[in-house]
Amino acid sequence: MKVFEKAILWWHNIFRKRKFAISDSESGTERWYTHLSPIAIVMSAIALIFIIFIILLTLVAYTPLLDMLPGYRTDASKSRQTLISTLIRVDSLERKMNDMLVYNENRILVVDGKTPAMSSIKSDSTSFDKSIIPPSGADSIFRRQMETDRHYTLNNSSNQQRTSINAVKPMDGIISESFNAKVGLFGIRMAGAPESQIMAIDDGTTLSTDWSPESGNAITIQHDNGIVSIYRNLSGAIVTKGQRITRGEVIGYSAIEEEAEKIFEFEMWMSGKPLNPESYILF
Repeated sequence: MKVFEKAILWWHNIFRKRKFAISDSESGTERWYTHLSPIAIVMSAIALIFIIFIILLTLVAYTPLLDMLPGYRTDASKSRQTLISTLIRVDSLERKMNDMLVYNENRILVVDGKTPAMSSIKSDSTSFDKSIIPPSGADSIFRRQMETDRHYTLNNSSNQQRTSINAVKPMDGIISESFNAKVGLFGIRMAGAPESQIMAIDDGTTLSTDWSPESGNAITIQHDNGIVSIYRNLSGAIVTKGQRITRGEVIGYSAIEEEAEKIFEFEMWMSGKPLNPESYILF
């Protein structure tokens, strides 16, 4: 029975308020006071710990705080970076060997008095035999409707046909992720050496140079053929808004070695629609 009474007394004590006061040591007068119970102190401490946890979680998620801690990067991430660097070197050697083979073959053709073979750029068009599908009456009606409708007319100069362009690669590296609009990837991701040069794919004018936590430093260029190119996750931009850019001009640099998780992203847009860069540029 005494144990039960002690439990009840303890329960009442943790809810009973105590007076906490700050007084002047010389005059003895109270400067400030408040009434708190032990349970209020415990709940305040729990709330403070929760707030600190949320702040730390936010800093870890949206800032490179963990990268500043020594020894944070695991062996797996180091191995991944080493593997990417090795793949880049192998890809560079393979491209150089292919260039040498093409050069030697062209020399042989020139000596024989023939025309050298030229590298062809991928086209977004697919050739197929239309005779396999016989025309029908409904198809003819639909064709006439599309050809005469003012919005979809074939003579409308606002409809720009997607064709191959004479463009250069935005960076020396390998494609780590290809275009996939279904998963929200409206361009390609490329892996290259840290602080690689980022080049404009064609002549144009810089529309914007901005920064965001998701895309890092980003550059948008409007080209003369109506295509807009976007370069994301740069360590810095060396061009300004409104500046005239020429094909192959260096506009910035990829992420530094300490920001290896920021993979360079490249997008191409025309008339508000994303384009697959691999259909227009030889990588």
